[in-house]
Amino acid sequence: MVNKFKFIVLSVVGFLFFLMPVSIQGESKIMLSHIVGFVTGNILDPFLTFTMVVAWAVLLLTLVFMFYESKSTYLNEVFKASPVNVVLRLLGSFLYLMVMNGWFEGFSLAAPFLDPYTGGVMAGEHGLLTTLYITFFVGIFMLPLLTHFGIVEFIGVLLGPTVKKLFKVPGYSTIDAIASFVGDGTIGIVVTDQQYQRGYYNRREAYIIATSFSIVGIAFASAVAEELGFGGIFPIFYGSIALITVIIALITARLPLKKFKPEYYPGVTPKTEEVPTDKTLIAHAYDQALKQADEAKIGKVFLEALKNIVNIYVGFLPTIMVIGTISLVVAEYTPFFTIISTPFVYLYDFIGYTREVAEAMAPATLAGFADMYLPALFIGGAASEAARFFIGVLAFTQLVFMSETGMILVKTKIGLSFGDVVKVFFYRTLISIPLLVILTQILASLGVLSF
Repeated sequence: MVNKFKFIVLSVVGFLFFLMPVSIQGESKIMLSHIVGFVTGNILDPFLTFTMVVAWAVLLLTLVFMFYESKSTYLNEVFKASPVNVVLRLLGSFLYLMVMNGWFEGFSLAAPFLDPYTGGVMAGEHGLLTTLYITFFVGIFMLPLLTHFGIVEFIGVLLGPTVKKLFKVPGYSTIDAIASFVGDGTIGIVVTDQQYQRGYYNRREAYIIATSFSIVGIAFASAVAEELGFGGIFPIFYGSIALITVIIALITARLPLKKFKPEYYPGVTPKTEEVPTDKTLIAHAYDQALKQADEAKIGKVFLEALKNIVNIYVGFLPTIMVIGTISLVVAEYTPFFTIISTPFVYLYDFIGYTREVAEAMAPATLAGFADMYLPALFIGGAASEAARFFIGVLAFTQLVFMSETGMILVKTKIGLSFGDVVKVFFYRTLISIPLLVILTQILASLGVLSF
């Protein structure tokens, strides 16, 4: 009876929390998004104070643990790090505090980092890290409801045959994709990494899921669509993102991927989706769900969730801050993206865009690697609807951007290096472009878009 309660009630709560839009005061969003909105709209100042306390703690304790070793194994695991990670944590924490407090405002060297379009994008009232601090705290604490009490097993067994045939991955991956779709791509990656470490996926499968299924959330896509002038055709805008993402996933699943072998995380017992001959698919799915619910101890599961939050606050967010800010500084203050994107000017010129529009589209094509906001900033003023649509959809289908998902992919146990993330970005870009050429031409011929 207890197992049935844990599976049915806790899983339903998790499903509703992450995956079911709820209308509050006229806004229909998932509960996680409502909580983010509540915090930013009602208790933002206290929360920003909390984030600065966290940044100070990370900064000081990272320095202390360079020379000190605690008797607590857990504290050592959290605060002791490799030299590279120590530098990233120190720089990221300092940079966050610098932007939040306006340190060195009168110094010309600090100006690029305090710019509203660089450090201001990352930290502050509307900063990316403000959202991530809230999202990760609430999302990871509630995540076990979605992943540990049986719903993953139930859905995974039911959809296993179809998903396995199409994408060469277990049916469990469906929950990762849904979490990304209605929540956030970062949540999808975190789910995939955790499930890989628990034996649900081998390394190859985890790579395919993390780099193909973690589509950016529908809420953020809606905001970008509005900014680009496509609020009225948002279903077409997001449908295009989903269609191209699925096509790329089908292709990725059939690549050799020699570096990412079908090996399971060390020390774990692989989970299987085989259905016994004496059971129906639904009966087996239900039995597997109850088995998982029995194994999951509520107290232990949520304690681990709190530890994961601490690890992300200490290791992930400072790194995202420093890499994201530097990437944005490069984009805003140097011609780097303009220079490296020159070949795309000729490509878009050849496709049929005017030279002026092509010159705006080219840097936007590669700027998404730094941050997903940048392409919209680059192309937002273009007169061509087709160009804005093309770049807007491309920014999402590229999936990897170093201010967030790229760094999180590198930090997972799946084993992606920075070079691997760069390859994913260019691979997805090169596949997306011809698909988008066809799609925009079709939509233009139907009168949906104008060139």
